[in-house]
Amino acid sequence: MKIRSDFVTNSSSASFVITAKEDIINDNLKHQQKKGRIGRVQLLTFLMDELKKEGYKTNIGAGEYYFTIREFYLGKSIELDENIDPKRIATTDLSKLSDDEMWKLINWILVKGGGRDLFGVGATQTNELECECEEDPRD
Repeated sequence: MKIRSDFVTNSSSASFVITAKEDIINDNLKHQQKKGRIGRVQLLTFLMDELKKEGYKTNIGAGEYYFTIREFYLGKSIELDENIDPKRIATTDLSKLSDDEMWKLINWILVKGGGRDLFGVGATQTNELECECEEDPRD
């Protein structure tokens, strides 16, 4: 399924720092499991596993955080698996998605604001948007 979003042209991307605090994610996982929201559980589990495997751990104040830097697509549309209904991500079984498809879904949720399915996860842009756009979204 192609998810449309009005941001910039299809050729743009930017780097983002993706952050999560493990105890907050674990609390969210317990809550989502109780509610039967398998899609949210799978997304949060995938992201936390990726942050632990490929990312870094740091201390900020008294807290311990995981983070990674990812290049995310800022185009007008993102190709998602055809079986994903954007309105039902929370309850959709995402187990058959590849890692690349999971990252596309995370991109859509975090960067494009496409959903509220990653509570406790943050994304901060780390580089200036280089846009070959017909219309600059910052204007």
